[in-house]
Amino acid sequence: MIFLCLARIRLGLALILALAVLGMIPAQPHPLNAQASPNAPLYLPVVVAPPPGSLLIAAAHVDSALSGEADEAILLWNTSRRTVDLAGWQLFANGRTARFPASTPPLAPQNWLWCTAQAAAFRMTFGTAPGCEWNVDPTSDDPAVPNLEGAAPRLTNTGGVIHLLDPAGQVMDTLVYGGTSASAPGWSGAPAQVYTRGALAAEGQIYHRKLLADGRVPDQNSALDWAGDLGDLAAGRRILRPGQLGYPPDELTRPLHALTDATVTLAVGPEGLYAPLAGALAAATTALDLSLYTFEHPDLAGLLAQAAQRGVRVRLLLEGAPPGGVTDLQRWCVQQVAAAGGDVRYLAAQDNAPRGLQPRYRYAHAKYALVDGRLALVGTENFSWDSMPAPAAEPVGGRRGVYLLTDAAPVVERLARLFAADWSPDRFWDLQPYMPGHPRYGDPPSGYMPPTAPVYRVDAAPFTQPVVASGPARFMLVSAPENAVLLDDGLHALIQRAGAGDAIHLVQLYEHKYWGSIDGNPISDPNPRLQMTINAARRGATMRVLLDSYFDREDDFRSNQATVDYLNALAAAEGLDLEARLGDPTGGGIHAKYALVQVDGETWSAVGSLNGGEVSYKLNREVVLMVNQPLVYDHLLEVFLHDWARVTR
Repeated sequence: MIFLCLARIRLGLALILALAVLGMIPAQPHPLNAQASPNAPLYLPVVVAPPPGSLLIAAAHVDSALSGEADEAILLWNTSRRTVDLAGWQLFANGRTARFPASTPPLAPQNWLWCTAQAAAFRMTFGTAPGCEWNVDPTSDDPAVPNLEGAAPRLTNTGGVIHLLDPAGQVMDTLVYGGTSASAPGWSGAPAQVYTRGALAAEGQIYHRKLLADGRVPDQNSALDWAGDLGDLAAGRRILRPGQLGYPPDELTRPLHALTDATVTLAVGPEGLYAPLAGALAAATTALDLSLYTFEHPDLAGLLAQAAQRGVRVRLLLEGAPPGGVTDLQRWCVQQVAAAGGDVRYLAAQDNAPRGLQPRYRYAHAKYALVDGRLALVGTENFSWDSMPAPAAEPVGGRRGVYLLTDAAPVVERLARLFAADWSPDRFWDLQPYMPGHPRYGDPPSGYMPPTAPVYRVDAAPFTQPVVASGPARFMLVSAPENAVLLDDGLHALIQRAGAGDAIHLVQLYEHKYWGSIDGNPISDPNPRLQMTINAARRGATMRVLLDSYFDREDDFRSNQATVDYLNALAAAEGLDLEARLGDPTGGGIHAKYALVQVDGETWSAVGSLNGGEVSYKLNREVVLMVNQPLVYDHLLEVFLHDWARVTR
């Protein structure tokens, strides 16, 4: 039908239209026309004037965790190709209407703005300035932010209706959300929900539209447009909280892809991690930036202190609430760094933060460092004696782990961008500084001294020497929560390509059999990565999974033992080249999180902090470095085969 219509148009105009269609974002249906038949014929009309603007409600921060909820906000997104004059537009929420004044700046094509209750609170939770505010209080009013006129919108936590109206009062977009049973013009079906399976609470989440692979947002005027959609495993079941990156789209929305000349060093722990990492830290001349979960290594603390003393800028970002709390050993290590002039911050609500403030991430679980803005260290291990014992004459055991060190400029630049965003004490309330007398984030008890290093006895430790590869290589850098969950990019995309003749080797501290609620199952609440590996085996790929037994709890409904049993039962029932084992080849547990993917002649190694649980993907700060470098792949495969042979179940 398209070609029949175009045939009636002069050739020159047809070419112009064809080029325009190829270069533009497809038009979105008007909210009140969402019920049009999907089988209706598609026409390309001759358009003389620009199409009308399409201004959408793209997100709504309704159930703020802050006491008083001063950072409640609504995100408007101009998805059209023309500027929208906001003067006279209105926001209606649960019985109250606010109007954009005549002085409101226009909204450019493909741009967006947040409108919030109070600009000051919004800035310190979202980390950016809003475009307008509606709850104008003389004590908190920000003169730099335009004020809406009329009544402040009422964003009811339990559910309600939000309308966006044009200057004539016509409903242009609608969000029906939560537990409301109300019907509303511009909306069809059940209300939108946030994703709350398992331990994922609704409080603090932001209702937001799905973000499609091409950067567009859907607009079919129903809950299917919104990221809490349980039925959409590709773009649904997503979580967004204030201050997180990648939505609205920015450079972090997708993983980094780069081809560059670089040197990559692979260091394997426990036996071979300390020397390469200590050497890299000791060589710093201008700057050390570290984002770590925990820091319990007195020797490495001494190296950071020495660097700070010789004038190196040292910044250390740590998790503020690891299970069990901050240990006295970590307090001692931090004390040494801070006393030498290093700046240490914990991801935790500052003492002067408003009551109820939640950090941007459930856990700052990444393990990476940047040396002088030229070298990146990305790995699976916390800085501890268990993972990085000092070299010894006898074989040393501990936690099995891996680090990649590289001077690949695009990787260093992306990690610097991540660190700069996370380390922003002037923009966020969730960066608590070290203070000597602080009861939680201060010094250890008076007179405390570190204990002796633990010793894990093993009969062999063959991976003491790092492997160094130089030359052109392809890299990917994946980060959570921004882009790790994507099914069409990063490690997931490689696994989905794998078939006959390909191979996948997965090593994890843990890999949950399924996500979601305790009463779920792999069918209703799949772990996407695990399901993808199963499907790869069904296409003929070789699949091996090695999971930790040292930390595993067999009574846990998502234990590694349950995952191993599930995978092996599937392999036996379907005749798959898939096997899973549980073990502890180095005496202190498998703490590594790495994957090896051989697909279409490529040999990818993925190393990072990302565990196989839903919180890791959707709420934590995590980083995974991937490199297509045969020498690195071959050595890490050798490590895998060594460990695989030493475990039996």
